[in-house]
Amino acid sequence: MKINLKSNYLLLGSRSIDSIDLDVAEITLKDLVQTISDRSTTSDGLEYLNEERTQLRPAFEVHINGCPLGFCEKGVNTILRDGDTVDVYLEPQYGG
Repeated sequence: MKINLKSNYLLLGSRSIDSIDLDVAEITLKDLVQTISDRSTTSDGLEYLNEERTQLRPAFEVHINGCPLGFCEKGVNTILRDGDTVDVYLEPQYGG
């Protein structure tokens, strides 16, 4: 499956990367951001989730298919499917 990505920083180590291919039929946002963190070549150890893994850290704003994460009923447990678009923005006060 392919998830389209948009960001205001080097999400996977290159500005030219605009998607991520995964060998699954669906994935939660929580698992996607962990995969991005694991695959990143520039943001060693960047943590997207709080310690409880129940929500994003305040430094990040995420939209799924144009909808702010706060409006997604399942939050970080929202299921993503092939062709979805995830925008991940690092808030400027955190170094973006």
